[in-house]
Amino acid sequence: MTVDPAGVLSQIDWNTIAGRPAVPLATEEVHRRVAGRTVLITGAGGSLGRPLAAALAAAGAGCLVLYDHHESSLFRLRQSLLAASPAPALRAVLGDVRDARRLMRVFGEEQPHLVYHLAAYKHVPWGEEDPEAFISANVLGAQAVLDAACAAGVEQIVYPSTDKAIHPPSLYGATKRLVEALLLAAASRGGPRCVIVRFVNVLGSQGSAPETFALQIAAGRPLTVTHPEMRRFWITPEHAMVLLLHAACADDRATIVAPDAGEEITVLEIVQRLYRALRPVRPEAPETVPPITVTGLRPGERLTEPLVAPGEWLERTPLPGVLAVRGSAGLDPTTVTRALAQVAEAVQAGAPPAVLRETLFDACRALEQRTGR
Repeated sequence: MTVDPAGVLSQIDWNTIAGRPAVPLATEEVHRRVAGRTVLITGAGGSLGRPLAAALAAAGAGCLVLYDHHESSLFRLRQSLLAASPAPALRAVLGDVRDARRLMRVFGEEQPHLVYHLAAYKHVPWGEEDPEAFISANVLGAQAVLDAACAAGVEQIVYPSTDKAIHPPSLYGATKRLVEALLLAAASRGGPRCVIVRFVNVLGSQGSAPETFALQIAAGRPLTVTHPEMRRFWITPEHAMVLLLHAACADDRATIVAPDAGEEITVLEIVQRLYRALRPVRPEAPETVPPITVTGLRPGERLTEPLVAPGEWLERTPLPGVLAVRGSAGLDPTTVTRALAQVAEAVQAGAPPAVLRETLFDACRALEQRTGR
């Protein structure tokens, strides 16, 4: 059975699946932050970048610089923004964040005030298979973006990290943890102010488990769940977009925020909610439990993901949907620089996957030792 992914996903009210009302946008605060300013988005054609770009245009951004290596995604995004009324001033740039020379030129030409660095590889099991690709894109690419931002005098960087960066069990999480450290260290040395957003699972994002479940339900196939006790924090795509917009309203030199995501929900419960949404109960067809195949935990996964590290805590902020992470220990910039150099050297030397993995995790362990976590 052929399934149209867009058609299936459009049937789902993700607020109902999350079990929470929509998070309101602080329109005036966002407008004050971005109106008339040049905003650059890496990974602009992705599932976070597309709605973010549209929201920034609606908030009055002076110019949008859309940076992405995927031609079709960037083309569609540019066309949709140009069709808006009024159309924002924009520049679409085909580029890879691993291309440091091109980044320097684009940042120098556009002089962005605010940068959203969204470009990254994110699939946890794939990171375990291909450490070089994930480290090159997620870590070295982020450093190239940071270098270009420092050279161009960027005021602020908003960076979506992940709850998987807390004592990371996966290579993906470890790449995000190291980039958190790079941004915090740069901010402490007078670089761009940074807001690190520790994302949780976004319902319906590209390649996510809920997207897979929805397509399996629509096609009448058995559902594949890795573990019956798997629990996650979940937010809707709209909450993710609001979270990024509100993050830019922070005034601190360096801060970490997390979504107000409510309580953990098991993956099995998400499956049940999706099944009810796509296969509503009818008198002639009583509700049934969808067939489920348990496949087992994949490399790099754990049953639960913490929102804070030991010694950290969450505080409410004036902005809806956003919690501040307090108690984060300071980082020694010298340790961060050394950690990056070791990882970069291993990649440039063509080290085998096992060595790359160990080098990255050694770097993360060094960071934790210096912060006392």
